[in-house]
Amino acid sequence: MNTSAPTDPIPPPTDPRNPKSARQLISVLCFFSGALALAQQLLWTRRMVDLLGASAGSAARVVGCFFLGLALGAAGGALLAAKTHRPWWWTGMAELGIALLCLPMVFLPWWADGLWPWLGPDRLLGWQGGSLKTLLSVLLVLPPASMMGFFLPLAVAGWPGGASRRDPEPHQDPGLWLYALNTLGAVAGVFLTMGPLLRHFGMIGAMMAVIVGNVISALCYFLLDRKHRPETAPQPETQPRTIGRPPTRFLWISALSGALVIGVEIIAMTAIQWVAPLSFFAPGAILGVFIALLAISAFAVETGLMGRAPHENLLVAVALASGVLLALAPLLFHVFAPLFPAGAPSASMGFFAVKLGLFSLGVFGPAVLAAGLWFPLVAAISGAEADSSARLRWGWLLAANGLGGLLGAELTLRVLMPAFGPFPAMGLLGFAYLIAAWVMSPPKAPIQMKAAIWGSIGLVTLLMNTLLPTLPTVNPAFANRVVDESHGREGSFAILDAPAMGRAILMQNQYVLGSSRAVYEQERQAHLPLLLHPAPQRVGFIGAGTGISPGGALAHEAVAELTAAEISSAVVRAAAQWFHVENRGISTHPTARIVVEDGRTWVAAHRDHFDVLVSDLFLPWGPGEGRLYTREHFTAARESLRSDGLFCLWLPLYQLTEPQLQLILDTFLDVFGEALIVKRESSDVSPVLGLLAWKDAPPETSALLQTLEIRMAADGHRLEDPEMNRVEAVQALWLGRVRQEGTPPVNTLGNLAVELQAGRTRILDGENAPYLVGQRLKTWRENMEFSNRQFKQ
Repeated sequence: MNTSAPTDPIPPPTDPRNPKSARQLISVLCFFSGALALAQQLLWTRRMVDLLGASAGSAARVVGCFFLGLALGAAGGALLAAKTHRPWWWTGMAELGIALLCLPMVFLPWWADGLWPWLGPDRLLGWQGGSLKTLLSVLLVLPPASMMGFFLPLAVAGWPGGASRRDPEPHQDPGLWLYALNTLGAVAGVFLTMGPLLRHFGMIGAMMAVIVGNVISALCYFLLDRKHRPETAPQPETQPRTIGRPPTRFLWISALSGALVIGVEIIAMTAIQWVAPLSFFAPGAILGVFIALLAISAFAVETGLMGRAPHENLLVAVALASGVLLALAPLLFHVFAPLFPAGAPSASMGFFAVKLGLFSLGVFGPAVLAAGLWFPLVAAISGAEADSSARLRWGWLLAANGLGGLLGAELTLRVLMPAFGPFPAMGLLGFAYLIAAWVMSPPKAPIQMKAAIWGSIGLVTLLMNTLLPTLPTVNPAFANRVVDESHGREGSFAILDAPAMGRAILMQNQYVLGSSRAVYEQERQAHLPLLLHPAPQRVGFIGAGTGISPGGALAHEAVAELTAAEISSAVVRAAAQWFHVENRGISTHPTARIVVEDGRTWVAAHRDHFDVLVSDLFLPWGPGEGRLYTREHFTAARESLRSDGLFCLWLPLYQLTEPQLQLILDTFLDVFGEALIVKRESSDVSPVLGLLAWKDAPPETSALLQTLEIRMAADGHRLEDPEMNRVEAVQALWLGRVRQEGTPPVNTLGNLAVELQAGRTRILDGENAPYLVGQRLKTWRENMEFSNRQFKQ
């Protein structure tokens, strides 16, 4: 039976050998390709953080290039599918292309280490830095993402027999089945990457394993091309060529679906991470759950239709359900959130994923399941309206969907969340679904449909103007002390003003940056290293936070140039507005400057510049923050110092276990050889430890004491801190020196050991983790072997 129209560029392929076995093999490969694609996307998106930094601007560039690449690849796949008689050969070439194009990310340190020193700090902060980051994103992300976009249009075109998986008749479209399988494979890719791959192989090993998977997949497609090549006659030159582009209205609906679903995902991920432990694992688990919901929706459409063409009014019904459920989701969040406290331990990583998945399902599951029906339904309806070349529409629909996702992400992060907050923004996305339902409804719609539309619009409008703006977005323990808050590309933060800790910045609803009641302790992070350098003229700080720690350097008369790098522009604005007194007016001080840039990238751009470089406290399990404890970063820090320069790394012992501290210490000593260990305060409740090292040979103890005495004579009277205005008080905070011994394992960008280990500890043990506080810290100090033991307290 041949139903192909005379204008079809390629008749539906047939396979007289064994079309059923070919379809089974293609289904398996489709699942496998989805898993590989998401694994690659997760790994090289994280890898790009190592190159470009973890700033919001860098993340936006990577995400934008990814969505643009998928869209371009899908459109290219549609055009190629309209011309080729060998779609599986081209699919294999695309898989090989992904493997080859991801290799530069694997070998990133070998070719990228010289980029930022070549650019220099001034150009890094100017238009040249942004342009270079954009160029790198385009070169490294866009090509492999485009190769990924080729898959589904070619797979649909190459489906043997032109039939669905159930019916060998060539009039049905296998696209829904392949789309659902590919999406389900993506779920497997997420959890395999976040679980065994990274745990057992590290970043480099995981990337190489996935690249090998791409090569194996390519070989399978080449074998498929050889054994199940569609037997089609060449197209006569006289026949007009069609590209299978669906009607424009379906492209607009597909783009709107991509924009709204991505917007929902961004807001949901922001809200869920208020209750999930911040780590590399939490976003991955949430992403896996959302992709699983989209896969379930796709399977539901594919199974429910059974080859039948749905009525276009079904799109209206789905849009109504999605809009109402999205507006209700913030209410569900506040019902379920108390059941999932962020600091609660988990029995295993699997249990954590299940727990987070259940929370996500309970709050956002109904809305995402409904919204996930829209794109498959659009694909089914648009196929029913066209001839047998309608298979080619998949590339165009996916391209529109990808472009919509890009625009939706930017609109949500740049406009909706900053202007309205997460929950009202979710209501606005729901309202957009309702407006779409109204626009799509037929002119002579039944009265029941009109009543449903206007009733839903009225309900969501009521929620947006009453309940949603009043829902708290801050931990209930702090909610009545919030004086300001902000949400957007840089995450969520709030300014707290509580009697116990004074004014502070609450980040992501989970951890605090600085406090106006702990000014002395925070300023010591500047005083202690600066008092050990004879002439600290050029001083740099990695991390500014409230500005109190770098502001402490302004009390030292020798400081002629103070620069602090802070990754968040919102935090910089908060420091200027809310902590101007406590941070000595660092934002307007003529000697000081705060630049908005990723700390590791900023340090790497300097060579032989700083007399003293200080690294602030960073969350060990925070996504991307473990980079600041790697050998590569410590090497860049050493290169940024003058010949007699001093680097000070502050460590939050109340967030580190002994093995994690030892790993950081071994990594530090691997670069510097020797370190002086100091403590920030006498208390062991929330202890902070400092590792001090010199670029060249460290000074002898007698020389250190002499420098301390000279510096105290010059600036000691300017220090209001009672533990900093006497030589004996400062010396009492010295624990002693440690030197490198042997070649122990170290933390690198290739293994992410600190970030992954600290993240697992936080998830498995929660607030009961064996961090180095109290008796554990005392035991550690007693067991440490310090040289210069006269400084051991």
